[in-house]
Amino acid sequence: MGARAILDRDHFGAMTGDDAALQAEIVALFRAQAELWMRLLVVDAPVQTWRDAAHTLKGSARGLGLWALADACERAEWLGRSGETDGREIAAGLAQARAALAEALAALPRPDAAND
Repeated sequence: MGARAILDRDHFGAMTGDDAALQAEIVALFRAQAELWMRLLVVDAPVQTWRDAAHTLKGSARGLGLWALADACERAEWLGRSGETDGREIAAGLAQARAALAEALAALPRPDAAND
């Protein structure tokens, strides 16, 4: 079995009824929120802040079919709920979530892709 795609296009298509305009709108909204999520998923933020950001991002990622991102956010959210106090563990979990978000953003279609 090969590597899993970052974006599950079949899932995203099913969730949007293969409506290209709706998909473009959803991706644009996701991209707009990504900057905020990136700023919140940091160890210096209050635990509730990054935990809630991870939870919200997890749900959005699942809706789009960004499974690795959803998994990374689930891990970060779990760290926030578990009472984990190891700063290195928390920093690593948040870094993984930010890296998965960056990877997801790179995999999502760009608004100008239709014009290429």
